[in-house]
Amino acid sequence: MKTLFHFIIVLTIFSTSFAQQQNIETKSVVIENLISFMVDEYSISSDSIPKRNITFLIETYADRFNAEDGVMIKQAFKIMSNRLTEEDHVSIVTYSKLGGVVLNHCNAKNTKKLLYGVENYSSSINYVEDDGTEVAYRIAKENFTEETENSVVMVRIPNTPKTKSLQNKATKVTDDNSTNKSKNNNAVVLTAIALLPEIIKIIKD
Repeated sequence: MKTLFHFIIVLTIFSTSFAQQQNIETKSVVIENLISFMVDEYSISSDSIPKRNITFLIETYADRFNAEDGVMIKQAFKIMSNRLTEEDHVSIVTYSKLGGVVLNHCNAKNTKKLLYGVENYSSSINYVEDDGTEVAYRIAKENFTEETENSVVMVRIPNTPKTKSLQNKATKVTDDNSTNKSKNNNAVVLTAIALLPEIIKIIKD
């Protein structure tokens, strides 16, 4: 809840400030939905789609992601990189536990560099920042170009490993939770089916 309040306050301040000068769109997604977000937001490129400058602002809770979150975020970035073009650029900034610039204005097709950044963000940061959110908007402003889709995408991790551990110790599961779990499993299956051809192509590459 504290993180959510922080996000709302900072988002309001910075979005208003930068929107007055430049058209930088702000988006937010939880890590569990990151793969489907990449699919929905970044269509397979064509001449009609503008160039993109994307700054990812990723929440951290340790020096590196746990296995589950690491796989999730790497697969999401693989899909995004596969869909973007040589003219698109991606920056990665972290906030919360560890804040700083991981990657600045990287070619979106440089999948290896992107994946190394998200997997080894603690060693990729040259200078630890007190407020990664402010840094992300500064990076977005520095890389801003006209006739380009400029955006900041906040990737939130509301259920940190500590929270997940506490949830696993719960002894009672309500009918509503069982229903929600079933719906979530169905959503995951549908997403996997939709992405199957693309995932196979990535694995082959």
